[in-house]
Amino acid sequence: MSNDIDLADAYALQTPDDNRDLYSRWANTYESGFITDNGYVYHLGVAQVFLGRSTYNDGPILDVGCGTGLVGEALRTDSSCPGPLDGLDISPEMLKKALEKRTVEGESVYSELHVGDLTAILELADEAYGGITSCGTFTHGHVGPGALDELYRIARPGALFAIGVNPDHYVTHGFADRFADDAVAGTITEPAVHLVPTYESGPNVGVLSPVIVFRRQ
Repeated sequence: MSNDIDLADAYALQTPDDNRDLYSRWANTYESGFITDNGYVYHLGVAQVFLGRSTYNDGPILDVGCGTGLVGEALRTDSSCPGPLDGLDISPEMLKKALEKRTVEGESVYSELHVGDLTAILELADEAYGGITSCGTFTHGHVGPGALDELYRIARPGALFAIGVNPDHYVTHGFADRFADDAVAGTITEPAVHLVPTYESGPNVGVLSPVIVFRRQ
């Protein structure tokens, strides 16, 4: 059943319950199916952009919408990665897969994993994190720019953000305007947009997706 799930299903999600249902069915084949079949590499670009701007002061990090742990795995392969690293996802089934991720030293990639819905209040403390990464979360229609409010709340002043946004949604769903408005308001620093490969093979090879980098003011 899960093998029949594809990007069209993910992009059609309308509610948090839709998300939970789809990813509960997709978790077991997400990496062996979608990631492998499509040569998906967006998570590597998000991790590289974050690491390229980060310092040892930018921890702890929260990987938002961590799914099966691909961004976390990419971050933790680099010895310069600030730590510790936590993960957040709406799907308990995906988090079970993330829990299995290990570093080359055999340690768990994530220190803590949290179930959370970005369209609601997160059960995380104010200013808890020094770094925020996200890849694939700001892709579905039900997670819009309004979800940034919670991420700003849980990030301490100076926290580094590296946020991947679907390239088709970046302008049309209001993300570009939101980041620009937040910079003018002094909520964040002037955002820098890095375009990174999304796929390295398959029909969508050559597609570039944005990673928006800034710091919370």
